[in-house]
Amino acid sequence: MLHKSTLRSFLNAVSRFNTGLGSASGLATMLMMMIIVPDVILRATISFTIPLATEIGVLLLICKIFLGMPGAQASRANFHVSVLTELLGERWRKALRLITTLISIGIIGLLAWLTTQEAVYATGIGETSYGIYPFPIWPERIIVAIGFVLLTIQLIADVIRTMTGLPDDIAPEGSGIGPE
Repeated sequence: MLHKSTLRSFLNAVSRFNTGLGSASGLATMLMMMIIVPDVILRATISFTIPLATEIGVLLLICKIFLGMPGAQASRANFHVSVLTELLGERWRKALRLITTLISIGIIGLLAWLTTQEAVYATGIGETSYGIYPFPIWPERIIVAIGFVLLTIQLIADVIRTMTGLPDDIAPEGSGIGPE
């Protein structure tokens, strides 16, 4: 059995990694603007489009969304409604949080498995888009799979933290994770 301090360090490392990856995915927004804004201006003014600007923009959007999801979960930035749960006692809130996170693990875990299968297949055949310029799609599929796998791992870390009562050194206070 793992010592509580070792487990806490591991869970915090998972959360820190996911939070860092989520922050890094924010760079995709800047890169998207650097590609899409000039493309729109050129298209509107001189009817010229930057080759592959749309495809690169889609790739960056996928990075932003799917690599940001685990970080959002780790920092408790995901949307949640707490109107009814705040009426419950602490034990019921913890039980409900545990149940909903376990359901999320099942659903997100299934998506992780399916998208991983699709990423392996797409990579194997070297899937590309059909257009004037062929653009590889398989990296996008890998990014989606990685995002779902990391989100599943973060959700598992959240369940372990909730069950053991270990505090979360990453999530802001009042996030409902660990003892408060």
